[in-house]
Amino acid sequence: MTKHIQCESLTKNYEGIKALNGFDLELNITQPTGIVGPNGAGKSTLFSILCGFIRPNSGKVLVMGASPDSSENKGKLSLLPQDTAMFKGIDVFSQLKHYARLQDFNKSNAVKETEHVLSLVQGTGFAKQYPETLSFGQRKRVMLAQSLIGKPELILMDEPTSGLDPVAATEVRNLLRELGNEYSVVISSHNLAEIEDICTDIVIMNKGKLVTHSSLSDLTRSSQCFSLGLENASDVHLSEILRGIDGISKIENDRNDMKSWLIYYDDKSAESIQIKILSKLSELNIPVSELKKGKALADEISDVIKNNN
Repeated sequence: MTKHIQCESLTKNYEGIKALNGFDLELNITQPTGIVGPNGAGKSTLFSILCGFIRPNSGKVLVMGASPDSSENKGKLSLLPQDTAMFKGIDVFSQLKHYARLQDFNKSNAVKETEHVLSLVQGTGFAKQYPETLSFGQRKRVMLAQSLIGKPELILMDEPTSGLDPVAATEVRNLLRELGNEYSVVISSHNLAEIEDICTDIVIMNKGKLVTHSSLSDLTRSSQCFSLGLENASDVHLSEILRGIDGISKIENDRNDMKSWLIYYDDKSAESIQIKILSKLSELNIPVSELKKGKALADEISDVIKNNN
């Protein structure tokens, strides 16, 4: 099967700065995949190369088996950019119909396709409005609809909920989860909660290189620990309180948040240890806000990057 994305030893330099530095990656996307990394990791440069907007200085890149700027990929690859402009004074439906025509839909089929993609993003209600009359969240839905025209084989999404209020962001994330069952989607986002919410796989980049590509569940399981949140910051010494619970190997406090703790455990039953922890804290009237398996994704990513430097 042809891979959706193949990158081999990609380099891209900007005035002596290596945005990509021997980047290697192969992706065959069956579930939504997130791309994350610190600022300057090379995520935006990678997206630009995959879309054919810029060319690498060296290395090999194929998108669905062809060069990114090849006519073979017309209609197969789509991009939802972080920010994009729409034409003022032209209603949403007409603009989307125009983009459908550019993908070789005839007039009647372009109308049907526009109706279809607007229904997918729940945008039928504002189809006849001008973009300047829409909220930011509605415009985001329109651009999402545009990226779905022709049912592309691969959609690259750059910060899909950036700038949205919490309600609109939640609505867009719900849409993306649904679309992930039908479309091959790659999402670049600084919002790690969004990556956890939508994606199944994750690609971690740093300094223009691939750090790792794994499933989110494998990444979480790599650290056998619980994330514990206390409702109140205090001088609670969990190391002393939980010392007698069999199976706990280490307890760490987050120096930046006295209410957050990591409790590492060995190969014994995680569920049994979890119950013992909650019982002990309840017995001592120490209120708990959360106790869940695994680290916060930010901590996981930080550790993975640190261990691969």
